[in-house]
Amino acid sequence: MLVKLDRYLLRSCLGLFAGLTVLALALLLLERLIRIIEIVSGSTNTAVAAGMMVANLIPHYLDLALPGAFLIAMIITIDRLSRSGEIVALMATGVSLYRIVMPYLGLAVMLAVLSLFISGFLQPLSRYNYRQIVHDLQHKSVVTAFQERKFVQLKDRIVWTDHVESSKRNLGQTFILETEPDGARHFLTGQTGELKEAGDGTIIISLNNGAGGTFRNPDESTTNNLISYGQLSWPMPTSDGEFRDRGEDERELVLPELIAASNGAGSTAINPVLAVASFHDRLSRAALLLILPLIGMVLGLNLGRTPRSGGIVIGILLLLSVQKLLEYGLALAESGAIPAWAGFWPVVLALALAALIMFRRLAHGRILLGPRPIRRRWSPPLATRLSETTQT
Repeated sequence: MLVKLDRYLLRSCLGLFAGLTVLALALLLLERLIRIIEIVSGSTNTAVAAGMMVANLIPHYLDLALPGAFLIAMIITIDRLSRSGEIVALMATGVSLYRIVMPYLGLAVMLAVLSLFISGFLQPLSRYNYRQIVHDLQHKSVVTAFQERKFVQLKDRIVWTDHVESSKRNLGQTFILETEPDGARHFLTGQTGELKEAGDGTIIISLNNGAGGTFRNPDESTTNNLISYGQLSWPMPTSDGEFRDRGEDERELVLPELIAASNGAGSTAINPVLAVASFHDRLSRAALLLILPLIGMVLGLNLGRTPRSGGIVIGILLLLSVQKLLEYGLALAESGAIPAWAGFWPVVLALALAALIMFRRLAHGRILLGPRPIRRRWSPPLATRLSETTQT
């Protein structure tokens, strides 16, 4: 019966948890879509490039989505079981809240291990892969930015051409506009154009039978320059060769490499202070998941005649506050202002202690906030007392 109870309690939560995780993951990915579209706009295979970038972002955002989705799923599940009277029925048969929360604690352990695997292994590799894809796209975008009858942003330049051959080297009528930091704008036009690659990898555009000029702020006294030319070669901005090796950022290190870097070992030149702070940050965020079942039980349980509401709002605000405290602790630990452990574990332990105390009070039938309930002395029923008085 107890095994069936565990299955029923987990089944009541897992579907909701999966749905909330997908929803949170989608919402978090939305903020990167505009950036991704800008990066892949000059790619020849936009769908594949965007798909690879999104796939490498999933581990990062999945690790962020797990705590919130799990806590909200716990609160909603416990609230639903309370309102339907199922928890009251279980407690009437002798099943305590300690027993009811056990399957959720087992699920939290599994999620903590999953979170540590994501943040310790998948996320560093996917972060490096994402940066490598961005570098490759920006390096190749000089050639692929020229698309037929499309204005394409290429760093501080806007390019347009009415015709591109399949080789991506010969162009039709071409227009290029470059904006300087001081607001000055340079433009070039050409009846035809050609893209060439120099020996050092620099892409040079050669324009034929065109014109160019510079326009500055009309308030300035400087004059604008206009020229016409038969042929003009102009270097286009490119990235520097191959992408760097993984490991220049502590967030790109997997856990064994991070431990080695924190001890001053390893082949990377990572500051040990940053490595230790990153290690404690990943470990503390995984440990935070172990506390969420107790918090979800406290915020979701309704045993009174008047059901309480607002548990989800309180849970979200609490989780956001803890996340901000951990981020602040990470900043202090990375700057060396405090020891690395002091930026994370006091917050986690304080939250765990508060959740445990409140859950114990709830499990023993006490009011969460306030004095202990008054226990009245037992007195026999009125009929019994009247009978005793008559006999006397």
